[in-house]
Amino acid sequence: MKDLPALAATGIGSVPFLDLEETLDRIARDCPVLPYWPQMIRLHKGADMILQFALNLPSLTVDLDEQRIVVETEGREQALTEFYEHLLADDLDFFALPLDSGEGFYTFLERAKTDPEYGPDFLKGHVTGPITFGQTVRNGDGTSLLDNPELKDTVVKGLGAMAAWQAEKIRSLGRLPLIFLDEPALTGFGSAFSTLSREDVIGMLDETAETARTGGEVLIGIHICGNTDWQMIMSTGLDVINFDAFGFLDNFLLYPKEITGFIDRGGYIAWGIGPTLDYAGSAKAEDLADRIENAWQKLAGQGLDMALLQKRSIITPACGLGPLDEPTAAAVSELVARTAGVLKDRASRLG
Repeated sequence: MKDLPALAATGIGSVPFLDLEETLDRIARDCPVLPYWPQMIRLHKGADMILQFALNLPSLTVDLDEQRIVVETEGREQALTEFYEHLLADDLDFFALPLDSGEGFYTFLERAKTDPEYGPDFLKGHVTGPITFGQTVRNGDGTSLLDNPELKDTVVKGLGAMAAWQAEKIRSLGRLPLIFLDEPALTGFGSAFSTLSREDVIGMLDETAETARTGGEVLIGIHICGNTDWQMIMSTGLDVINFDAFGFLDNFLLYPKEITGFIDRGGYIAWGIGPTLDYAGSAKAEDLADRIENAWQKLAGQGLDMALLQKRSIITPACGLGPLDEPTAAAVSELVARTAGVLKDRASRLG
């Protein structure tokens, strides 16, 4: 499979914008070689990161008006049978995004289809990760879906199938897919609030990725917008690790041996250096690039090849833009693009 474009700018998913075509134009300007489909959370009630991926999972009823999910017990056996029939038959269309809340993805595909320069090699998609989804949705007794082995399995396999469906649609355009698993629930993993073991997390992430890969070539990444057990994440079989490099760069750099091993086996680091909730309007692309380069120097001092590190790096915001107001989101997107540009210019001069 081709390498991701070195030091390309891309986004996470959610955006606050209301005009879809203008949003795709913005993505084309800021992320021309690695565009992502926009999750239009203010345009559609169902574009919420949990609601959007619940419709194709068994025993879940989505109430858009109340913005909640009801876990049904009646008819569960039949729902599970239907789910596994489609899964085992590789019927990926069963796991398609809804036409309304998934409008950002469908219009994104049309843009890429008509414009071969809109992501000439790669297009980026995303699904909510199994830990975040499973811990967010609650059974009637207050326990999470992950506490029910039957439903836990459908979450892991179902989200993997949804990623596989996106990847298939991207490959049909002659592009290669990069799909992120969005896992904000892994922020602070290991605290008293988390009952999952490292083995649980690694197993669920790897199985989701394995399911996503069943249809063909795809790179699977993970986005975590805070600090976590990075040694655990680098023990998975995922291809890309995206983290909040603006707020937690030093925490991430505590694992130079693991980072080196991850990159040496073909992994990529997506440096989330563009501040989102921390954005104050004063950040400069040159300063953010300096922070990334200083991190690279530290890793190079631990034996990681600098040229390989640059080749295996892409640049993102720290988190999704959805919680921001429109002007701030636009400014952060542009800042990420400028930072990637500064890093590419500096790398080309050195190299």
